[in-house]
Amino acid sequence: MRAAEVIALLSLITGTVVAAPLDDKLKEAEDYLRVDPSRTLKILNNIPTPHALTDVQQIRWHIAAMRASVFTGELKQIIDSIEAIFHHQTHPYFIDKLVTVTSGTGIWLRKHDYIIDAQISLECSVKYAINDRQRLTITNSLALLARQLDELEKAKALYSKAQKLAKLADRKNLLAIIENNQGLIALEEGRIERAEQHFRAALAGYQNIDKRSGQISAGVNLLFVFALQQQWVNFQRLYSPTETLTLAFPNEGKQALLLWLNTRFKHMHGEPLTVKEKKRLLDAYTQLDDDRIRKLVSEHLSTGMDMILPGFKKPVTKRFNRPWFEKVKRCDW
Repeated sequence: MRAAEVIALLSLITGTVVAAPLDDKLKEAEDYLRVDPSRTLKILNNIPTPHALTDVQQIRWHIAAMRASVFTGELKQIIDSIEAIFHHQTHPYFIDKLVTVTSGTGIWLRKHDYIIDAQISLECSVKYAINDRQRLTITNSLALLARQLDELEKAKALYSKAQKLAKLADRKNLLAIIENNQGLIALEEGRIERAEQHFRAALAGYQNIDKRSGQISAGVNLLFVFALQQQWVNFQRLYSPTETLTLAFPNEGKQALLLWLNTRFKHMHGEPLTVKEKKRLLDAYTQLDDDRIRKLVSEHLSTGMDMILPGFKKPVTKRFNRPWFEKVKRCDW
């Protein structure tokens, strides 16, 4: 009988709640990462005083929190956990999880426009990657970085390479991620029908593995192309299940885009915008994931809505300075 079953049986017999061992709770949080990362965060936050855990338990807690927060868009939790993990950078378990930590660091840096430092962190991840699964994940992150730098041909080449490797390794999760990201590139290039094909493939892939965060991302993106093509029957069919998932998931960026899409649908069907709705849209505009999404919304969804949206600031080169990041730059463990 497994430990969790023993605990449940004791609770039933005694009529009291018997606390699961911390390792079991951490394992439960880790098991939810793929299917429901918001549940992962809830489980972690119910573990009392994380700083009182053993070193290995603290590292596990923060790695799980970091990974879950990447999916839920809670960027502050990502950097807080990275900071905490680097307090243990000489611990053998940290070394064992180095690629996960540095690739997560690269993701946070990219999302905060520390482009040069994101590249450094991801290249460090490549150096210590020990299997194809890790190399595939890092390749995807490098492609996202290339897209952010408007190096779309480089990004497409990286995705094509990753896609071939993912098919050989039967990595269904990564195949869905790649399809979704290829769809975003096609959308930016104005190849709407091609974008739709990618987003449909991504959504089907995420549904097959029951990855809710992926279903939300691909679902919202597919709604976007349906709105562009005025495929309103398809839009309505997909909207309800996507809305249910999105509103139950703590990701402001996806919820903000969903609001824009639903308002666009109503506006195209003759509903005038109120002053209050315009205010909500302006607030949601600032909550979108990044300037690339804001640009797509500005170009395609705000048309005819009589709204003045904030302009785009020219990207500035900035560098990330934290004492622990010097070790990442040296990349010598």
